[in-house]
Amino acid sequence: MFDYPVFLQLRGKCCVVVGSGPVGMRKTRGLLAVGAKVRLISPTLEDWRCGENIEPVRRTFRAGDLDGARLVFAATGDNASDRAVAAEARRIGVPVCLAALPEEGDFSLPAILRRGDLAVAVATAGGSPALAAEVRDLLADLLPGSWSVVVDIATALRRRKPLDAGGAAYGRETLRRLLDGQLVALLEARDAANVDRLLQQVCGPSCTLAALGISLPERNP
Repeated sequence: MFDYPVFLQLRGKCCVVVGSGPVGMRKTRGLLAVGAKVRLISPTLEDWRCGENIEPVRRTFRAGDLDGARLVFAATGDNASDRAVAAEARRIGVPVCLAALPEEGDFSLPAILRRGDLAVAVATAGGSPALAAEVRDLLADLLPGSWSVVVDIATALRRRKPLDAGGAAYGRETLRRLLDGQLVALLEARDAANVDRLLQQVCGPSCTLAALGISLPERNP
């Protein structure tokens, strides 16, 4: 059976992480990165681990700690404790991930490659997170950092000329022509003049980076 892939919008939502070891802190950082509010529960919680958007709970897990949560991560390092967290999560109907027992959880986390607003997720149904990470790293070589600007351009074009139901093919054709015109390579080279020429050739004479409200990032020193 396959897992059902989905991207959740968690900005401002409460998520609970039980456990402040390396795995628990990885989950916490990932949640904070997308704007979630994290209730972090651990008897060994250190002061430096508490900050904006973190609600520290310095004790062991208790019933009631999951109230208001949208997602729960059990990462205590102890299977019995993680199962107790999972039982409480299911009692109140909140999806739970058991870090050490992915097959017993409601969901698992993929390995993520991010290029700005582009996110590529790689998963193995919890079978081998290490393999998922290896595949993600292989994809990183195929998708250089300039793909973040490709996403910005595609988004701006979509907003500039919304497509109706009959225009979907035209939209994909436009993107294909830009990619076939070496858009990625031009962006990698920070060649704004030729990016503008390509945009004008494919999308019309008024279409430039400036018209789309996009500026190319500076080269890394």
